[in-house]
Amino acid sequence: MELSLPKRWGVIIAIVFTTSIITCLFIGISLVFGLLGTLLFAMIVLKGYGVKVKTTLGWIKEGILSVKGIYSIILMIGINVSMWIASGIVPTLIYYGFDIIDKVNFLLFAFLMTTVVSFFLGTGLGTLSTIGVALFSLGISVGIPEALLVGALLSGAYVADRLSPISALVNFTTETIGVKFKDYFKRTGFTMMPAFILSSFFYLFMGERLTQTISETEILFYRVQLLDNFTVSPWFFIVPFIVLWISFRGAKTNTVLEIGIVMGLILGIFVQGDHIIDMLEYSIFGYSTVSDGVLIQSLQIGGAYAMVEVVFIIMAGVSMSKIYDECGWVKPIAFWVTEKSKTKIQLGTYSGLLSIALNALTCDQTVGIIIPGKYLKAAFKKQNLNEADLGQIIANSGTAFAPLMPWNVNAIIILAITGVGALKYAPYTIFNWISFPIAILMMSFKIKDQKIDK
Repeated sequence: MELSLPKRWGVIIAIVFTTSIITCLFIGISLVFGLLGTLLFAMIVLKGYGVKVKTTLGWIKEGILSVKGIYSIILMIGINVSMWIASGIVPTLIYYGFDIIDKVNFLLFAFLMTTVVSFFLGTGLGTLSTIGVALFSLGISVGIPEALLVGALLSGAYVADRLSPISALVNFTTETIGVKFKDYFKRTGFTMMPAFILSSFFYLFMGERLTQTISETEILFYRVQLLDNFTVSPWFFIVPFIVLWISFRGAKTNTVLEIGIVMGLILGIFVQGDHIIDMLEYSIFGYSTVSDGVLIQSLQIGGAYAMVEVVFIIMAGVSMSKIYDECGWVKPIAFWVTEKSKTKIQLGTYSGLLSIALNALTCDQTVGIIIPGKYLKAAFKKQNLNEADLGQIIANSGTAFAPLMPWNVNAIIILAITGVGALKYAPYTIFNWISFPIAILMMSFKIKDQKIDK
């Protein structure tokens, strides 16, 4: 039975939630500690209102189990990333990208290259910390303003978190909403395409205004590093395309990832010459190397262990969401959105603004997916809107805006990687800015903006 506790405690717990995340980031410890502290605080508050600890723990358990399918997927995503690096798949993407770097507008190339790599790698921050670091170094060396360059890199890199079939956030979004990836991809990709084209023209225009000369020596430096550490072949492109084809055919995400991991494992052992023990270590702890090359060292990411914190953060997020639901603190938020929305377009707009606001409040993308995804999908279905419509709204609003907020986890990590703060690069992260308004515009073309039936 849903309780109706004072709303002020919902606000206070939300403030504690935000403060705990900022504190963890400031002192450099895992966010898990801050989230667990918030849950403990919430339990104490509820006990003061007569809610037994056993009852609260039951809510937490129920919340965690409500998305149990996503945990194995997230761990497998970590394994897939390390397998695709060790097998030479990701290095091949980077190598052949460098092959054309001196033939195109560099700023546009940086945007397009990170878009492609992130789509196959499945992580925005992972893309930035690998190919992004190399492109950042090259761009800075020829005098491209760092804020503009990071904006272009992030515009491409964060395609992963919104569209990649092997992205933890994409899979969490589809799991929360209850929509197949194929339907989500079609709707989200359709709405992102105009924004992608406009962003490409923006970076083309800005790049043409810059004097940029990438020397063959600089390109050769990175390509030699790749060849010294990996066997590179255009045949490796077959693997990611097989994975994408299977995804679009409607295969379950677990199956898609299993196939990707197995193919990466086979290439690592029989082509790259790694021992099976090494590959198993990579799968757990991420790819590792003894190379002193900057680019090769940046590829030391992935592994199931690196994703454990992500799993715990999601568990804490869904637990908090469940507590808010049981205490009657979520319904007023969902009610405000539905009541405020007089038309279908307004419903989409306010849903996106809610996702952005929740990301701003919690400094992470998890709650910005959970609450709109779980509590507004009924409103979308009632108005004959597809669940995938809600998915693309969340992807193009809260998920896209996360790295633009200086206090957000993403922005802080980006600052650590590049040395450029969100206040500097945000104005140039065009793709992320325009995706939401264009998504709403695309919705208006698809449906007549009819009044909502109350």
